This record gives sequence, C-alpha cells and structure tokens, in this order.
Amino acid sequence: MCQSSTSMRTLRGNRQDYGEFGPFFVNAGPQPFLVVRDPKHVNKVSNVSRQITPAAFRLELFDKVYGLPAAALNLYAGKAGSGADLKDLQYAHVTLIEKHFTGSMLLNNSETYISILSDNLHNKMFQVGSWTQIEDTWAFLRQVVTRCILTSIFGSDLFKQYSSVMKDYSEFSDTIEGFVPGLPRYWVPGAATQVRDRLLTGIEKWLRANLGGSESARIADEDPTWDANKGSKFFQERDHVLSNIDILDMKARAAEALSIMHE
Repeated sequence: MCQSSTSMRTLRGNRQDYGEFGPFFVNAGPQPFLVVRDPKHVNKVSNVSRQITPAAFRLELFDKVYGLPAAALNLYAGKAGSGADLKDLQYAHVTLIEKHFTGSMLLNNSETYISILSDNLHNKMFQVGSWTQIEDTWAFLRQVVTRCILTSIFGSDLFKQYSSVMKDYSEFSDTIEGFVPGLPRYWVPGAATQVRDRLLTGIEKWLRANLGGSESARIADEDPTWDANKGSKFFQERDHVLSNIDILDMKARAAEALSIMHE
C-alpha cells in the first residue's frame, strides 16, 4: 500500500496503538510502501487512508504506465468533477478494498482463489503421492499463479475473449520493470506503450461484453462472490461505481482494470 507523507506521520504517531506487530514502512525508490502484518490492523490503516487523495506518484503511474485519459487524470488530481464524483472515487479506491478484503469477504475471496489454483494445478497433471518434473520452476509458478490471480479477479471469460492476455500482460510487466517515476514521458519504453494499448483494447472489449450495462454487475448480497463472466464481486462493484462517474469512459475503466491487474 503506497502512502503519502501525511499518512506516514499519522501512522508513525500512532504506532503504540498497534502493539508488537505494528505496520511499518519500506522505502522503495522514491515511494514508501506500508506493510501491514496483522489482519486486525487493516481497518485502522484504512481509516487513515480514507483521508488521502492519490499522490503524485500514483497519478504518474495512471498517466504514463496505465494510460488513463487526460479528463480522468484531472478528476484523480482533484481538478475536475463534482464532490459526489470525488466521493465515489474515494469509495472505489479505499472503502471497497476494506469491504472485500477483510472479515468474511476476505475469507470468501481467499477460498475462491485457492479453488481456482487447485483446479489449475490439477489440470497441470499434478498427482498426489508422486513427483512432477518442472524444468523452470519460476516461469511455471509465475504463469500459473498469475493466471489464477487474474481469474479470481476478472473471471475466466476474460481469457476466452482475450486469448493473448497472459502473453501481453507478461510482456507489459517486463517492459515497465525499469520505469522510474519523475522522468519525462519519452523515457517510458515504446514497447511498453504498444503492449499496454493492446491490453487496454482487450480489456475494454471484455468490459463491454460483460459489464457494459448500468445494471450488469451482480453485487447484491445474494449474488455469488465470483462470476465466471464478470469476475469477483469486488471488481464488479468497483467497476460499477466508476461507471457511474460521467468523466470516466470505457477506456478509463479499462485503465483502472489494468492497474488492478498489475498491482
């Protein structure tokens, strides 16, 4: 979780509230990241984060890496949109994470991921009680785990409609590995921009097919945690909130989906 200097001061000032296993910051280049070690502390940290607007670092990522349109960037920077729009944006970026990744919802999401991972490993012909030879363990785990994570968030239909999503995402991840915040736009590798645009096009096509209507998200209490076509209830609700902000068009929603995919 990236944090602004304001939240750093607030959390450091309240460390005694967290006990022995309190959260701590790790400086990764120009951006500090918060590591939360106890699930019980998520709510406390989220209460601090509620008051945080996107930092310059996040805006730069959405602009140069994820390809968020200019109008949407102005909204994220607080330079456009109504008070209701900004409230909805905060709800999508902060409140929904707390809602879906704490308590019983976190357990449900974890069980969904474990089930998908188990099925994928079974399909790879792993047998209980015997050994399976893997020539490149890192490449294997990266491929399988990444696919399972994406399936648990976006659903399995994404891979049917956009068959090269794993290939494109792997290339995108590799090409932006050396991205350094603060450098001019031309320092972003051209290959990264090209594959990002392919990702945005593929994700947008999937969004239009499965979450294109205003009432297409299945987010009622009685709806399942995960849908093969529409993805997790977390993603559906997040996209539903964003779709009701007029400034955010389908390309902006695709860029938001890409940010979740990568982060």
